[in-house]
Amino acid sequence: MPHITVELSQGVNIDEAELLSKLNHALFATGQFKESRDIKGRVHRSDASLIGLGAEDGGHFVIAHLAIMQGRTDEIKSDLVSVVMNVLQQVVSPKLTGVQYAVNLTELSYVYQKALV
Repeated sequence: MPHITVELSQGVNIDEAELLSKLNHALFATGQFKESRDIKGRVHRSDASLIGLGAEDGGHFVIAHLAIMQGRTDEIKSDLVSVVMNVLQQVVSPKLTGVQYAVNLTELSYVYQKALV
């Protein structure tokens, strides 16, 4: 943990490795995560996407889902969401306009398990 998953609509052509690197570095810099290898990022591109009823409603979206362990304050969670939102906009905005951005934070269950073997 944390897990960060970024969804990109069709036509959002960015360097995915750069995005993930910047997200992981920014999240680690918050001091909320003990080891950098705990941060797991991935990007999913949509083969088909539609905003509203068509092109006039907007053409692109970038949505990040951040999953963290329970126990952080609302202020810390808000700060983490802001960090992710800022990175998304810094990486995508110079390359594309008219993009809808969203960041959703969820908390993993207390019974979440992971193993490194």
